[in-house]
Amino acid sequence: MTKQAEQELVLREDLNVGHLGLISIQRKIAADYASWKVSFNRAGIPSEIECNGAQKYGVPHGIDNDSYLALQELYIEQGCPEHGLIAFTMYRLLQMCGLDDTGANRRMMRESLERLSATQYWISGAWRNHEEDDWVTVGFRLIEKLVFTRSRRDMEGAKLISVTLPRELTRNIRNGYFKPVSTALLRQLGQPARAAYRVLDALRHDPVQHQDRAATLQITLMDLAQRCGIASDKPDKIRRTLEPIHENLIKAEYLSEVKVTGRGKKQLLSYVFGQAEPEPDTGLVALLVALNVPLVAAKKAAADYPQSVQDGAAQARAILARGYKPQNHVGFVLDVVRSYGNGKYAWPDAPPQINGNSVTAAPQAKLRIQDPAPEDLPVSAGDLARTLAFLLRSEGVRREDLVQLPLGVLQDMHSRILGRPQDERTETVAHLKALLALS
Repeated sequence: MTKQAEQELVLREDLNVGHLGLISIQRKIAADYASWKVSFNRAGIPSEIECNGAQKYGVPHGIDNDSYLALQELYIEQGCPEHGLIAFTMYRLLQMCGLDDTGANRRMMRESLERLSATQYWISGAWRNHEEDDWVTVGFRLIEKLVFTRSRRDMEGAKLISVTLPRELTRNIRNGYFKPVSTALLRQLGQPARAAYRVLDALRHDPVQHQDRAATLQITLMDLAQRCGIASDKPDKIRRTLEPIHENLIKAEYLSEVKVTGRGKKQLLSYVFGQAEPEPDTGLVALLVALNVPLVAAKKAAADYPQSVQDGAAQARAILARGYKPQNHVGFVLDVVRSYGNGKYAWPDAPPQINGNSVTAAPQAKLRIQDPAPEDLPVSAGDLARTLAFLLRSEGVRREDLVQLPLGVLQDMHSRILGRPQDERTETVAHLKALLALS
């Protein structure tokens, strides 16, 4: 993949992490800053967050914002496994964080992972459980388990790293409770502006209707300082920290305007944001969902590789139809899509052609993507409702209404919509709306 293509990728992260300010945007913290506690009201309900880190590392901050975003991206990239376990190399992690593979960076990244693993959070009434549609009280570490497998010859870093992410986070991601993060914008920004961008972007999203993203935002100076993890209660110091961040975000065209009104701790910040990220093509998402790819991973692949999804999905289906049994089905399909056109995977029905004295590859066959067999359908009513709501969002069909229908009806609607011509889809949608009106 070219550097330009990498810069155009869209990452995803759980909305809670930015909303609650779990990782400070500050690049450096005081040597004794190993815990913090904040209290606030959410919709009139008292809430509290307590963070207890190890004295050796301090609380999560700075580079931890980049490393944790990369871990969430790796989780989606590896097919959103329910157990939350992902494996990767140190080189891959550095690459995703935009860092050179040096001994100093390897040590910094290892310390970041250890700090995230050593820090315990207690969140009272403020963590959004998207699946249950409720605010819950939870306690966890951002990395529940961390294992380094180091080669004896590699004294600077790990040969392989295994991370288990907390169930509260992975369940939200699998259920689509995340927000997009622009890598093109991240590449333009340094820390702490990168981390501040993600906090502001999280605050733009409605925490309940999380796909709704506002074009403007008003927030008090002290509240924003708390969300950003700025360790100060002095308004002037907070303003001095935020001013260069605002300048960088305006220069990058993420912000178009920033206004500050009021005095002291009652200062109010008013933001006007720039262009929003486009949503992925629903047809491309449907092709991947039909191959048993979870909706969240399908949306990401459709957004990142729109030119490769159709042919890549066809190639993956053709290979699977020949009896290939990958160890990780979802990971295989996504890898075929990401790698399409670079020769990593061959079409099973495309033998080489002999022209004179030379041998050339046969033209890539355009295989018709079949409707999914019943065993390819999402297994639960919740999965089906989320998928159908996304595919039919332009029709005004909501997940909250779909979950009231029986599983058999949802399976039937799913098979009648995926890959069907527009006239058939229109008829099916009309039938679906009639069923919803009766339920």
